[in-house]
Order: sequence, then C-alpha cells, then structure tokens
Amino acid sequence: MKFLKWLLIIIIAIVAVVIIYGATQASQMQVEESIEINASANQVFEEIRDFEAWDEWSAWSKMDPDMEQTYSGKKGTIGYKSAWVSENSMVGTGSQEVIEIRENEYMKTKMLFNGEAAENFASFTLSESDGKTTVIWDMLGAETPFYARIMNTIFEPMIRESYQTSLKDLKEIVESKPVEIPNPLNLEIVEVEGIKIISIRDTTTPDRISNTLRDLYTELAIYMGTNEQVKMDGMPIGIYHTFSDDMVDLEAAFPISGDAVANGRIMLGMTPEGRSLKGVHMGDYNASISMHYAIEKYDLANDEIALKGMCWEIYANDPGSVDSADVRTEIYYPIK
Repeated sequence: MKFLKWLLIIIIAIVAVVIIYGATQASQMQVEESIEINASANQVFEEIRDFEAWDEWSAWSKMDPDMEQTYSGKKGTIGYKSAWVSENSMVGTGSQEVIEIRENEYMKTKMLFNGEAAENFASFTLSESDGKTTVIWDMLGAETPFYARIMNTIFEPMIRESYQTSLKDLKEIVESKPVEIPNPLNLEIVEVEGIKIISIRDTTTPDRISNTLRDLYTELAIYMGTNEQVKMDGMPIGIYHTFSDDMVDLEAAFPISGDAVANGRIMLGMTPEGRSLKGVHMGDYNASISMHYAIEKYDLANDEIALKGMCWEIYANDPGSVDSADVRTEIYYPIK
C-alpha cells in the first residue's frame, strides 16, 4: 500500500510540475523561419499562392502523399482554400484558407485542424532586393489553456523543422526554374523582312535629331518628286548607326517601290532582316528614348540574345492626323 501511495504522490507531483510549467509558457505557439531565394518576388509568390503547388515543397504535404485534398475558390485571392483528409494521425483532417493577400508581398491564411473551432494563422512576407527575395514564414497558434500548453513546447520544434525543410525545398524548386526577365514594356522577338529604301545618311547632335530628320525627309521628297517611277511604299524610317551624348550618326529613309537610281547623297538599300527585338512607343517621338533604354536593359538581362548595335525606327502613323498620345513609333534592334 505504501508503494501505491508513493506512486500516486509521484504521479500527482509530475502532473503538477507539468501544469505549473505549462502555465509559465506562452498561451500561443509562435514559429518564424526565413530564407533568401535567388529569384524575383513574383516567381516565389507564384509557388506560395498556389496550394496545389505545395505538394512539391511543403513538408506537411509530404507527410502523407496519399492524403485526399480538395481546393476551392480562385487561386491567389481571398477565400482560396485547401482541405485535406489523411489517415496519418500527424496530418489528420483540416483546412487552410487565404484571408489576406497582397500580390508578390504578403499572404495570410487561417488554419483549422481536426474539426476544432480554434483558429491558427500563418503568413508569408516577401521582400525583394537586387533580384533576391527574402521569405519570412510565421505561424501563430490558437489560444491554449494553461494545462495544455506543454503540448506547444512538444510540437513547436517539429513545426519549426518542417518550416525549415519546406523553405529549403521551395528555394530549390524556384531557383531551378528559368530566370524571369522583367519585360514591363512588352518587348518581343520578331522575324522581319528587309525593306527596300532610299535614304540619306548624316550626323547631328542629340538635340537636333528631329530637325535633321525633317530636313533629310524633305530632301528625299524632292528627289521622289522628280522621279515618277519611284513611289513611297510605307511610313518614314529612321536608322541609327551610332548614338552618343555628342554625336548621332543617322539615316533618314523612305520605303519605296519601283526603280530608283542613286544620286548624290541619295542612297539605295535595304533595312536589316532576320531576328529583331521590337518595342512600340506611343506618344511624342522625343520621349521614345525610354524604349531604347528598356531594350538595352532587357538585352543585358537576357543571355539568349545580343544586340548587334544599330537600330531603326518606323514612324507608323502621321502625328498630324492622330492625337499626340496615339503617335506610334516601332523600334527594332537586330539580334544575334
């Protein structure tokens, strides 16, 4: 009997210690892990916001590859939800629903486990710098009664390890995908045919480009006026051989049909043909320099292309017949 008495005392003491220890712990379990991924925030966010993609990197999903999963709502929006049923006791049943989201920056979810009403929350915070994205993944567990808080200390290391493993796998998956090259101005690679032209080549300064082109087009128009067999067959073209802060080597050109003969400064030729990087600028001609900068930046970021140097512009409509915002300049750079 004494043995049973002491055994009971020991059991009561252990329970008391557990309860007292639990009462000193936080009422909610908190976990936070982070990782840096060599990719844009957009690339990372595409993986995070798609619950169906979690099977590839989430340690939770990998605990039971045979679990039954369902999805509802629109991916990447509030209300998007996943639910699961598993015979694995560590996975059980539950759901996860997006309750807050900011594109490429933040996503917060509400989680329910095993039919309990207590809500758990997790969030992803993304910040991009110099082409790399830091991902912070945190979890805030449901409020826990003081006598059950010991369970938080048991599960916290397991959840922390699963977060670390998941983030490492997410990093590996994202970094293994093709690098995304920003293309906000919708540049495109096109195949172009050579255009038969007459042209005049000259040099000028950057601030005199418009005036120089106007004078050269006037000279070309006079030539065509004295040659009835030559017809203009398209909109004016400006070809730029070199460009610096001090000097611009350019060529004013008209696409033509018919037989033309070189005469003095009037030259016959063709525009380049083959693969070219094309951009379209809408608005004042003088502001089109922003498109040229964008093309050069895109070229530097894309290892699959290389600009050959010179470029040309097609002034696709008459600024005198459309609003200034609708003036269209098509810009082409030959690429290797």
